[in-house]
Amino acid sequence: MERRVDDLSFEGAWANQLKDEKEQKPPTEKKEVKVHEKPSFRGQRDIDDNRSEIKMATKQSSKPEKKHVEVLAEPTSKLGDDFDVEW
Repeated sequence: MERRVDDLSFEGAWANQLKDEKEQKPPTEKKEVKVHEKPSFRGQRDIDDNRSEIKMATKQSSKPEKKHVEVLAEPTSKLGDDFDVEW
């Protein structure tokens, strides 16, 4: 005896899904079309240079600052003074 196919069984649901998928049209994918634009410049250009002189910025030399060094006759710290050393 053959089993009756109904919507509540697995086989019935499977058959209904296949039937529905066949009826529906698959969505068509729109392909993006890329347009190649020709570049405005490619390669070397032949340019005539009609300048009579070329102006360039001069390099400024900075004078080293003279440091004022003062030599003391005796040290400023005395024996027993506390001072902080940062390590």
